[in-house]
Amino acid sequence: MNRGGRAVAALAVLLMLATTACTDYGGDLSGVAAAGGGDGDTVMVSETAGTPASFLAYGIREGYFEAEGLDVHVSPSSGGASVIPALLSGDIDVAGSNVVSALIAMGRRMPVEMIAAGTSTASAADDDFSALMVPADSPLREPADLDGARIAVNTLQNINDVVIHSVLSEAGLGNGDVDFVEMPLPDMPAAIERGDVDAGLLIEPFATIGRSQGLRDVARPYTATRPELQIGTYLMTSEQVAEDPERAAAFRRGVTATAEAIAADPQAFRDALPEISDLAPELAGDMHLPVWRGATDRESIETIHGLMRDIGLTDADLDYAEAVAEDG
Repeated sequence: MNRGGRAVAALAVLLMLATTACTDYGGDLSGVAAAGGGDGDTVMVSETAGTPASFLAYGIREGYFEAEGLDVHVSPSSGGASVIPALLSGDIDVAGSNVVSALIAMGRRMPVEMIAAGTSTASAADDDFSALMVPADSPLREPADLDGARIAVNTLQNINDVVIHSVLSEAGLGNGDVDFVEMPLPDMPAAIERGDVDAGLLIEPFATIGRSQGLRDVARPYTATRPELQIGTYLMTSEQVAEDPERAAAFRRGVTATAEAIAADPQAFRDALPEISDLAPELAGDMHLPVWRGATDRESIETIHGLMRDIGLTDADLDYAEAVAEDG
């Protein structure tokens, strides 16, 4: 078995979910009452397993949250909307989710607010940690060729729909012109190679694995939607933010400090990944990292919301001031 094949097998066992960006919003978000926040300086966070959770683990290890007076504890999740009921019931203090799930919840009048930014993509397409990939010998060369294609996505009706819509619309197509096939990320490289699907939207580390097996890129959907697109977000209940805005601000400062440290020395973060996660050292060294910041990017939120309305994921208006808790 080659290096890429070994990595696929290992990651399939470990159920590595590389980002907050591509997780299902389809959990039961109705009928859950908010039950208040956590206990003092202790902050319980549920964040998507893989690179997003590793980001927080790195910030904890380096002392950036402790410097803000917070004792942060992280538990892994499948991300997306799956963590919102736990947040509203008071089981956790902060939910690591994605912008699409957050906006759907807000559109359903869930009392949650974005308090800090999660993962974002790079400014240049070559550094995007997502890729729409096809077999090396595929006749599909560009987005315009995708008419009628079967495209693998890890979840339906989420960020995948939004960013693929953005790519297709530039080529004069729409989501109705392709067939989405839901499958786990670890299964995608082999499924694309076998021809079970025509293409797949892969995120790291699976995009790097796919390239090692000969897959090639057709598009980079995140940066195609918007360079530096913010995909992930951290949520608190509106009640918690109102009762203790400094706690939310302290968490945001810890996120910002961690993000700035990784931006200044990404190699240190790569070196730490095998220690703070199950990621293999060779993948940690090769894959494209997400970008992290602290403050929520308004243009990203408005871009995603507009695309969600275009494809029917929400019909709610966006009240940015109500949706996002910011300093000052």
